Amino acid sequence: MKNKNVRVKITHKTLMVNLEFPIEVGQVKLNAISQAFIYKNKESGELEGDFDFSDYNNITYMGMPVDGFTGMTKLKTFHKELGINLDILINKEFDKVISDEFQACFIHQFDVNDFRY
Repeated sequence: MKNKNVRVKITHKTLMVNLEFPIEVGQVKLNAISQAFIYKNKESGELEGDFDFSDYNNITYMGMPVDGFTGMTKLKTFHKELGINLDILINKEFDKVISDEFQACFIHQFDVNDFRY
């Protein structure tokens, strides 16, 4: 970069962490992937976090591996035709695991001083 007059100022630090944990919905087993964003609240000075369900992997159905996006789409379609919405059920299980208590415990393992800028 040739422009030596460019100045960058760090105004906020955020830690992004991927979490992976097992979920079971009936005969469907998978690893849920969550992205956690940990940051210092400018007003309160406390650490806070946002936890988002982003993806899943290692999917099995009745003990058999489900192959990627196409396989999971077929499995969801099959269940939806029976009146079972796997997306809703998986999200409910995710919410049980990533409870408010879990989030608070996870966030508080970090030191607020690491988020100074």
